[in-house]
Amino acid sequence: MQENDFHEVADEFLHLANELSEQWAMPFLSAAFMYAAARYNTFFFYETDGNPEKQTAAVDYYCEQYRRMMLECMHELRDQ
Repeated sequence: MQENDFHEVADEFLHLANELSEQWAMPFLSAAFMYAAARYNTFFFYETDGNPEKQTAAVDYYCEQYRRMMLECMHELRDQ
């Protein structure tokens, strides 16, 4: 996966969020997007492995990835 493709797909989600923000409050949308990501990643986990013994490791992995991405975005947006 190339970085440009990754950001292009992420931008599609941001465009959707911006459209939905005309009807829904930002805190509600933020929570809904986090929930949707959790649902999708849980589905992905069960479709690709689903081993109950790896559940904690999967949660740790996704939490760390989210933390890194959020810190990266905070750094980028702070500097704008």
